[in-house]
Amino acid sequence: MLKVLTTIATVGFALAQKGAIKVNPESRLMEDAHNRSVLFHGVNVVYKVDPYIPSNDKFDPQLSMTDEDIDNLVKWGFNFVRLGVMWEAVERSPDVFNHTYLQEVEKLVNKMGEKGIYTLVDAHQDVFARHICGEGVPDFYASDDILDHKCTGGLIPWIATLIGACKSIKDYGFRFDQNGDPLIEDCQKNNFAGYYPSPESVSGFNRLYENIGGLQDKFINYWEYVSQYFANNQYVLGYDPINEPFPSNILTEPSLVYHPGKFDEEKLQPLYKRAYEKYYKADKSKIMFFESAEFPDEIGILGGFVFHLGFTEPPGGANNLTTQVLNDHSYCCQLSSDICATGEPSLDKAKECRDWHEDRINTRSEDAQKYGIPLFISEFGACLNSSSCVQEIKSLTDVCDEHLVGWAYWQYKNFADLTTSAGTASEGFFNNDGTLQDAKVKALARTYLQSTQGVLKSMNFNTENADFSASFVADTSITQPTVIYWSQEFWYPQGFSMKLTDSKGQVLALDTDYKLDQSTPNYTKVQIINSALNQQLISLTLHAKYIEAVSVQALIQ
Repeated sequence: MLKVLTTIATVGFALAQKGAIKVNPESRLMEDAHNRSVLFHGVNVVYKVDPYIPSNDKFDPQLSMTDEDIDNLVKWGFNFVRLGVMWEAVERSPDVFNHTYLQEVEKLVNKMGEKGIYTLVDAHQDVFARHICGEGVPDFYASDDILDHKCTGGLIPWIATLIGACKSIKDYGFRFDQNGDPLIEDCQKNNFAGYYPSPESVSGFNRLYENIGGLQDKFINYWEYVSQYFANNQYVLGYDPINEPFPSNILTEPSLVYHPGKFDEEKLQPLYKRAYEKYYKADKSKIMFFESAEFPDEIGILGGFVFHLGFTEPPGGANNLTTQVLNDHSYCCQLSSDICATGEPSLDKAKECRDWHEDRINTRSEDAQKYGIPLFISEFGACLNSSSCVQEIKSLTDVCDEHLVGWAYWQYKNFADLTTSAGTASEGFFNNDGTLQDAKVKALARTYLQSTQGVLKSMNFNTENADFSASFVADTSITQPTVIYWSQEFWYPQGFSMKLTDSKGQVLALDTDYKLDQSTPNYTKVQIINSALNQQLISLTLHAKYIEAVSVQALIQ
C-alpha cells in the first residue's frame, strides 16, 4: 500500500505534451505521440464580441486569460480548451483576413500548450450573426439586403407568421447601433434561442448550407485560412467546424424536423466534407470534432427524445477515422421548456436530468461506435453558483466517466457573452467580485487518468468520499507513464492511499512492478515496468486519507 501527501507548489512545465493527438479506431480513444490513451477535461473560452479574445495583461474575473488563469486551469485538472476563433474576427471585410488577430490567438494557444493544455479551434456561432442578435458570421454576409425579413414559401410559413413563430428581428422594436446591429441590451431582453426561427436566421443558415450567393464558399475560405495558419502547431488538437448548426429551411422543408437525421445527411455532411478537406490538406494530423444538429436530433417534449444521427459515415470519410471525433452538447435545460424556468434545473429535477444525460450520451455513444470514432461532449453546464449547478455537473460527468468520454464545461468566464440566459449572473468559475465559485470548481476538478500507459477500460469517481477507481490494459512498450490527476485543494487535502493490482488481484510492488513520480503537485505518474504485466488488466484505486501532515518520503511504505 502506498500513501501519498504533497504540498501545493508552483505549477511548472512537467505536464506539457508535444506531438499530435490521434484517434485509435480500435479502442475509440484518443492517443498521444507515445500511444498512451488520452482523456480530455476542459473548458470553453469563447469571446463572442470585439476584441474576440481574452485580455492577458492582468487577471479579471470575467474577461482575462492570463498566466494565473492558465496555472489555475492546470491546478484544477484541465488539459483542454475549446477556443472561439470567430469568423467575424478573422474576416473583417470581404476576402480580407486579419492576420494580427490570429497571431494573438496563437500566442494564447502556445502559452496554454506549454503548460499541458490542448486547444480545439471553434468556429462559434449563435443565431448566425451579430446583425440578428447573435454572433459568428460577418455582418457583411448577413446584411438587410441579403437576408429575408418575412417567412414566405407557402402555407406553413404563413401560419408560422400568423401565430408569431416566425418574427422578424425588425419587429421587436430594438434600437440599432451605427453598424445597423440591434443593441445587445435590447437583444438580451429575450432568450436568444427565440431568434433562431426568425426569417433572418432561417434564410441565413439556408444560404450557408445551399451555398446561395457563394456563402458556403466564403465559410470554407475562412477555414482554409485558419487551418493553414495553425498547420503544424502541436498544441492545436483540431477544429470544430461550426457550433450548434441550426436546420434550415424548416418552414419550407418541414421534413428536416419530422425526419431526424435528414439534416445531418443532406446539409451538414457535405459541408463538413468540404471543411475536412481543407484541414487535411493543411495538416493531416488535425482532428475534426464535428457536431450534429441540436434540434431535431433531440427534442425536449414528453420527457425528451434523442434520435440517432443521420450521417452515413464520418464526414471526413471512413478511411480517415484517426482524425475525426463525434462532438455533442448536453444540457438538462434541453429536456423541456419549463425545466429551467428559474435559470437552471432545480434539485428536485436531479433524476430527470440524470436520465436525460444518460439517454443523450448513451445514444451518441452508440452513434460514435457505429462510426468507429470517439465521442466528446464540448458543452454542458452553463450553470450558476448553486447546489443545482453542482448536481448538474455531477450528473453529466458521472455519465461521461461510464462511457470514457471527455468533456468541456461552458464556460470558464463570461467573456462578455451576448447570447446567454444567465443575465448578469456568472456561469463561469468566478463571481463578478472576483471570488471563486468553489463548489462548482470542486465538482469539475474530478480525479481521472489524463494519460494511460495502455488502453483505458474503465473509470469512476465518487464525489461523496473521493474514492477513485480505474482499469487499463498495460502496454510496457510505452515508455511514458500513466498520469493521474487528483486535487489536493478540493478532494485530498491530507493525501490519499493508492493501490494497483494485476488481473489476478495481486497487489503490485513499488520499484519492482511500477515506478512512481510525485514531483508535480496534483499529478501522480505511474509507470508499469514489469514486462510480465504487459497486456494485463491493471486496476488502480485511490482513497482519501485523514492523517497528520508529514513529508512524502515518510509516507512511502
